Amino acid sequence: MPKESKLTLKRHRAEQVNQVIRIIADHGRRFFYSQAVNRYVSMEVDARGKVWFIDDYSGKRIFTHDTVWGAKWRGFSHGGTLKDLVKEFRDYICTCEPLHPGFLGPERFNDSNIWGYDEAGMMAVRERAGAIPVFRQPVAGAA
Repeated sequence: MPKESKLTLKRHRAEQVNQVIRIIADHGRRFFYSQAVNRYVSMEVDARGKVWFIDDYSGKRIFTHDTVWGAKWRGFSHGGTLKDLVKEFRDYICTCEPLHPGFLGPERFNDSNIWGYDEAGMMAVRERAGAIPVFRQPVAGAA
């Protein structure tokens, strides 16, 4: 049985990330979804193995890797916290190193989360998205 190519594996991980994005977009404040144009964010891997972010609002294809001419993400319609999350998604796609579950709506000191999702929506996102291999899975304890 032939081994899968690195490119195929990256594209598979991009699909996992897109599943997480859909879960985030379907709850709470609906980050990564634009109701105005009825479009979700997506991430894709090109033929060279580079990761691109397709913005929900602007529809622009944004190169996510650092470049010698700067790291401006023209057309990115979200804030810095979500940009950092997208960079983590990119790194997962490239390296297969799962993210810490704490990236899903980081907690604040007053039992809220930085995304401003309601408690039920945040719990749903954490449970559903946290089960996808994009995030570190809990280690089953010995009985």
